[in-house]
This record gives sequence, C-alpha cells and structure tokens, in this order.
Amino acid sequence: MGDMIKNGDVRIRRYKNDNNKYCYYLSKFSENIEHRDEQESTKSKKTETYHERDLHPLLCSYLSYNGIMSKTIFHEKSTKVEEHQKWVHPDIVGAKFEERKNKTSNSLFNALSKKDSLKLYSYELKKSIDNDYELKKCFFQAVSNSSWANSGYLVSFDINEELKEELARLNHSFGIGFILLKANPYESQMWFQAKNKPLDFNTIDKLCNINPDFEKFIKFVEATLTADDKHFESSKNAVMAICDDFSKTEEEIKKYCITHHIPFVDEEIS
Repeated sequence: MGDMIKNGDVRIRRYKNDNNKYCYYLSKFSENIEHRDEQESTKSKKTETYHERDLHPLLCSYLSYNGIMSKTIFHEKSTKVEEHQKWVHPDIVGAKFEERKNKTSNSLFNALSKKDSLKLYSYELKKSIDNDYELKKCFFQAVSNSSWANSGYLVSFDINEELKEELARLNHSFGIGFILLKANPYESQMWFQAKNKPLDFNTIDKLCNINPDFEKFIKFVEATLTADDKHFESSKNAVMAICDDFSKTEEEIKKYCITHHIPFVDEEIS
C-alpha cells in the first residue's frame, strides 16, 4: 500500500495514529475515517490547525544555527500583474557571509574574492509530501522558485521516507537539496546538499521589480557586501533586523509549537 501511495494511486489513503505510525485505508471509506470517535477527531483537528507559514520560524531557527540570515517573502505583496506566477516566489530567502576568524586573513580574503564571500539561498517549504506525485510537484516548484539563487532547497516537515531514493535521483539531476524539518529545528536533517550555481541576475531583477520584500532583502545584503571593514558588522546587523523573528531556546521552541498546534514527539524537545 505504501508503494501504491508513492505512485499516486488515489484509491489508497493513510493517516498517522497516536503512536506516529501510518494506518492505511481505502479512499471510499474516507467518510468513516473522518468520523472516528470524538477524542481521536479532536486530536486530528489539533494536528491540522497549524499553517505552512507557522513552520517558517522553525526553519529560520535552523538556518540561523547554520549561519544563514533568512526572511519570508510574502508573495501576496507582489504587484497584481504577477499574482498568478506562484512558481516565481521563494517562500524564504537566505544569505550567508563567509568570514575568517582572523581579522587580517579575513581582510585579505575579502580583498581578493569579496563576491565569493556571499551565498544566497532559496527555500520552498511544505507541511508534508506523501507520494510521488506530490514530490514531483513540490520539487519542480522549488526548481523554479530557486533559479535565481546560489543554492535552492525543498524543505518538508513530514515526508514519506519511501521517497528518499527518488529524492536522491532528483537531487543528482537538478541540484535542489532537501531538508527534513523537525519541531526542534536543531534536530532537522539535511538529506541532500544543494549544488552551488551562479546567481541568475535576470530573475533577481524580476523579483526585485515585483516584490518589495525581496528587493529590500537584496538591498540590505548588497550594502553589507560592499561595506568596508569598519561598517561591515553594523551593515550585517541591519540585514538581521529585517529578517524573520524566531525562537532561540528549546523552551521557547516548545512553547511556540504548543501555541501553534505543531506536533512533536515529547522526547524531541527536552
């Protein structure tokens, strides 16, 4: 049955029980499944109340831990003429400045290869990916939305692990990486690294023209990249100031997940 779902067979569906195990059933009995006893129904509703964007702070926390400053791009702020182009906007953008610990060597590095000290990232975030059809749709959305960046990633809070082999093939062919996001972001798993590529300035220009969030992020990143040593840290802090807020301690993360009904295993966050 797992293979049937993986191959997009709509006759089979599944849900996770209280032990975090998959239970399978025929689609024609969906109505019966949806009307399980009241207690299970209440639990099911709780797991469904959080929205995809509620996961953004968790991903931003994980990215910050890895030295990446990140910001949500609200596609609804784009100019009206571009509203239909859903596969243009990344969910989250990120920037990382490569820095050397020694001030002297860092100055030499920046003088010789300053443009190489900056990496720009694009992230497409999903609540879950359950079958091969969903994987293909999400993956190629990530391919489209990340064409401008040095590295592009598909991120999911839940995924059918039987799709890992197909993900490996897609990663090898198209270079998009994959991150399995956890309720405790520090336990998130990098399944596949993204391949590094040159920036696509035509697409960057397009996104700057249609979306103020993206343009502002690029503007502040460029100011940091071109800042001299004296003003680098203040410029970098200015980038961080426009980035997303996120929980910084495990206790804050646990409280956030409870408030937003994001499921997690008790042992996952101590």
